[in-house]
Amino acid sequence: MHPRPSVSSPRSIVVQWPRFGPYHLARLRALGARCDTLTGLETASHDDVYAWSEQKGMDGFERYTVFPGRTADQIPPNEAWQGVQRALDRIQPDALIINSYSHFDALACLAWARTNRKIAVCATDSRAEDHPRRPFKEAIKRRLVRQFDAGLVAGTPHVSYLASLGVPESCIALGCDVVDNDYFARETDAWRKRPRPDLPGLADPAPFFLVSARFVSKKNLPGLLEAYARYHAASSDPWRLVLLGDGPLWNVLEQQATAFPSVTFAGFQQIDVLPAYYAHASAFVLPSTTEQWGLVVNEAMASGLPVLVSNRVGCAPDLVDEGVNGWTFDPYDIGAMAEALARLASLPAEEHTAMGEASRRIVADWGLERYASGALQAVGLGAERAKRGLSLDARLILGAMRRVARGATSFHTPDA
Repeated sequence: MHPRPSVSSPRSIVVQWPRFGPYHLARLRALGARCDTLTGLETASHDDVYAWSEQKGMDGFERYTVFPGRTADQIPPNEAWQGVQRALDRIQPDALIINSYSHFDALACLAWARTNRKIAVCATDSRAEDHPRRPFKEAIKRRLVRQFDAGLVAGTPHVSYLASLGVPESCIALGCDVVDNDYFARETDAWRKRPRPDLPGLADPAPFFLVSARFVSKKNLPGLLEAYARYHAASSDPWRLVLLGDGPLWNVLEQQATAFPSVTFAGFQQIDVLPAYYAHASAFVLPSTTEQWGLVVNEAMASGLPVLVSNRVGCAPDLVDEGVNGWTFDPYDIGAMAEALARLASLPAEEHTAMGEASRRIVADWGLERYASGALQAVGLGAERAKRGLSLDARLILGAMRRVARGATSFHTPDA
C-alpha cells in the first residue's frame, strides 16, 4: 500500500515539457515567483519542429534536462519513460503540470504521479474539432485522461473537450497558452522609435500584413496567397504581405507568389527579432484551417496590432472582438478572406490605431499572470483527487502502449 501524503498545499511543483522554448521559460519564471520550489522538467535539449535558439533566464525555478544534447522526438519511448521517471524520483515533487497526454514522457509523468499519489494536472490546448475523432481511440484516451486530477487549458473552447475525456469541469482552470505580453509591448514600442532595421521585408515603409507561421498545410498559407491575389487585383493601393516562418511548403508558396513582388518571405526569426516585424506591420493575419490556440495572435495583440484570425483558430473566441480589434473569417472561403484583407486595409489610420489599442487591452487578461494563477488554481483543484492510485485499465493500456510503440510520437496526433 502506498502512503497517502497530504497534498492540499504543495511545496514543490514540476512543469513538464518535451523541450522548453521562450514561451515556456517566461511562464516558468512567472509561476516560480509564486511557488516555494518549481522545477522545469524538459525531456531533451532539441526537437525536430522548432528552431529556437537555446534560452537562458531561469530566475525563480530549477531547470532539469533529462537527456541533454539530444532531440526529444528521436528518443526511444521506453528510454524516455525510464529517464523521466528516474528524474522524478530524484526531484520528488508534490504536484506535476504535464504537457498533454499522448507523448511517452508525459505519460511517464502521469504514471509516476498516480503511483506516488501526487497531484497530476493535464496542460492541454486540444479541442474536439482539431482533428477527426475516432470512437475507439477516444475511449482509450478517456481511460488515460481521467487519471489526471485537474486540467489547465488554453481558453474557453478547450474546457468541454477535456471534460469529455474525464477531467471534471469543476477541476479545470484557464491559461496554459500565454506569452510575455510585457516583453512584446516593450520591445515593439522601442523598435517603432528606431530607424527601420535591415531585415527582409522591413526596408520598404509601405504598409503590410504580417503572417508568422510554420509552412505546413494546416496554416493554410496557399489559401491566404490566393486571397491576397484577389485583394491585390481589386485594390488601387494594396498593402504588402510579409511571411515569417519556414517549413516543407516553402518552395510551393514561393512559386505561388512569383507574380507578386509585394510578397516577402522573411524566414524563421528568433524571439529577439520578432518585435521588429510586429512594430512595423500594419495588421496581423492567421489563416489556419485548424489551430489549437495560436500564440502568434497573442504576440501580435500585445504588440498593438489589429488582427484577422480564422474562425478555426482556438484563441479566436477569447481574443478577437469582432469589429473592435479585428475580425474572424472562414479559412475555406477565399472570397471572404480577401474581403477581410480589403476591409481592414481600407480603414483610416486612426481606426487602425484604435484597434491595436483594443488588442492590447483584450490580451492583457491573457498574460503570464493568468498562467501562474491558472496553474496554481489547477493544482489546488486537483488536490483531493490525488489520493488515487493508477487504475487497472490505465495500467494495462500503458503497458500495451510501451510494448508496441516504435517512436516517441507513436500515439500523438501530428501538429501539422
